[in-house]
Amino acid sequence: MRRAVVATPLFARRLNEFLLEYADLGAVRFIERLEASYRAMLENIGGFDQIAPVRRRTVGGKSVTVREYLLDAGARDFLVLYWVPPESSEPVLLLNIRIGGQNRFRWKE
Repeated sequence: MRRAVVATPLFARRLNEFLLEYADLGAVRFIERLEASYRAMLENIGGFDQIAPVRRRTVGGKSVTVREYLLDAGARDFLVLYWVPPESSEPVLLLNIRIGGQNRFRWKE
C-alpha cells in the first residue's frame, strides 16, 4: 500500500530557500538533479516504511524516532528528516532538510 507524503511548512520553506539560492546562481543542472532525486525519494518513502536509517531526535522538546534520507544532487547532498506514523493510513511527514555538510538542522527561521 502506498502512503501519501506530506511536507511541513518548515520543510517547504527550507527547500524553497535552497532552490532560490541555487537558481540565483544559475545552477540549472544541479536543480534538475535535485528534483530527480527528490522525486525518487517520494516514490521510495511512500512505498516502503523502513527504507532509511532511524535516528532519535529531539523536536520541540519531544524525543521522536525519525528516518534520514540522503538526496544526491551531484555536487551536494541533502539530508531529509521524515517521520513514518505507525498507522498505515496516515501520510509520511517530511520534517526538515539540510545540506549534507551542515552539522545541525535549523528548526527556526
